[in-house]
Amino acid sequence: MAESPKNSALDEENTQGSQDPPDWSRRQFLFSVGAVTVAGLIGTFGGSTIARAMREVFGSQVETGNIPLYALDYYYIPNYMTWQVGDRITIAFRNRSQSHPGKYHEWVVGRHVNTENTVFGVETQDGFAEDFFDGVHVTLSNPRDVNNFVPNKAIVTYEGPKSLYNIADGGNFSPTLNPGGAVDITFTVPDKPGLWNYGCFVQHYEHYRMGMRGTINIVRA
Repeated sequence: MAESPKNSALDEENTQGSQDPPDWSRRQFLFSVGAVTVAGLIGTFGGSTIARAMREVFGSQVETGNIPLYALDYYYIPNYMTWQVGDRITIAFRNRSQSHPGKYHEWVVGRHVNTENTVFGVETQDGFAEDFFDGVHVTLSNPRDVNNFVPNKAIVTYEGPKSLYNIADGGNFSPTLNPGGAVDITFTVPDKPGLWNYGCFVQHYEHYRMGMRGTINIVRA
């Protein structure tokens, strides 16, 4: 009896499949599943011991291009990023406060949190002693519901009407957004390698004290 075209096609497919290197395919599959699992765990437990352990074992991939950064009550997503010196990136900062009424949040990047000795001990104060954006060229765009923006010593280009940014004085470089607010912050990662911190110091620094903070690891190419 003549073999049907369908059976011939299946036989040919099976034959071709048997010629593929099965060990390499399995390794590739397991590696891919493992990478997805790690990414999922880190995304789910961003600030947890699991995330720290995973980063120690697998490292953290360099992020570039458009990077979403969400401010919630009282944490960021993500709370850890790795940048590479010389990369051009845009931080798409969005306030996704879910409290009622919503909270306004800021994004401040720096080192060495300002502190003050009080009768209650050493207390967190307003921002960082070292401002990451000091001397950095930055372009701001797509503002929506910006509560205020402090440029400090950054060299800023504004896209669109400057009035929408509610420019203010004092403190570190810091866009502060009302609930539902947004702004895009574009810059080339400066040659400032090492670990940097970011946080929200509004409402008398209560957000920072409650854990609204994150870490940036800047690596050289």
